[in-house]
Amino acid sequence: MNYYFRSFKTKSYWVYALLSVDSVKTFMAVVGGIWLFVDILSTIKIIEKDKLSLWVLIPLAILGILVVVFTRRPVKKIIYKYPGQDLKIEVCIGDLFEVPGQKVISTNTTFDTDIASGIISSRSLQGQFTEKFYPGNLPALDVELDRQLSNLQHTIINKEAGKTKRYNYGTTVKLNLSGQLFYWFAMADLNHSNTAKTTLKNVYESLDGLWDYIETKGEKLDTVIPLIGSGLGRLTTSRKKLIAIIAQSFINASEQNIFSDKLVIVIHPGDVEKSGLNLFEVKDLLHHYLP
Repeated sequence: MNYYFRSFKTKSYWVYALLSVDSVKTFMAVVGGIWLFVDILSTIKIIEKDKLSLWVLIPLAILGILVVVFTRRPVKKIIYKYPGQDLKIEVCIGDLFEVPGQKVISTNTTFDTDIASGIISSRSLQGQFTEKFYPGNLPALDVELDRQLSNLQHTIINKEAGKTKRYNYGTTVKLNLSGQLFYWFAMADLNHSNTAKTTLKNVYESLDGLWDYIETKGEKLDTVIPLIGSGLGRLTTSRKKLIAIIAQSFINASEQNIFSDKLVIVIHPGDVEKSGLNLFEVKDLLHHYLP
């Protein structure tokens, strides 16, 4: 069953579709418009409004509800245009690898890559990236990461397995794979047993480092980022709030210099199913959360 049909089965969709302020406005506009038309017909003596039965209100209400549901039907993409600047925030449901633009992958502060030993989950976006672009050739990925990280500040930490050079949150490297650009940025720490964890403070710091890197060393292309922190990062913050945080961070970083005209925040369909996320609510949140 696809996203649309699942949405119709969720309570959150129907609450939003029928009980939100915009839905009530739409309902009143439809009913009011029809009643105005009835008034006009009554004025020109085509019908006698005073003789209409109260039962006529039932189909009128049903029509209003049908229009509301049709205009508030589930969508898989919403776009927020930031006023005053040529910036767009798009939030969509889909596969990050299929969305056009330069793409962002969050990683750990040690830039560990080993999937076979279980340090990196094959289910994570980083794991999917590795298996898609470096199948059976993990050393080549590590060589490129080490080359770009070689002159950056780091500390040595103690872990039971994997890499031990820890870099700052927001440290970013750029991978150019047959014309496809990917930015790996450090957002989560691995503890001694290689369990990933991050905090909202780390997310803010990491995003600042990412945007700074793209502005100074990246390309001015549409930037595609996943809903970071909602999976293996173990954040308890709601997905809606995470979307708003990412969008706000991007807009703040663009105040002095626009380094990307459009940010696309991609939500995995599994995340939507788990959280019952409704993109109409997300759009309203962006309008209220962003300046």
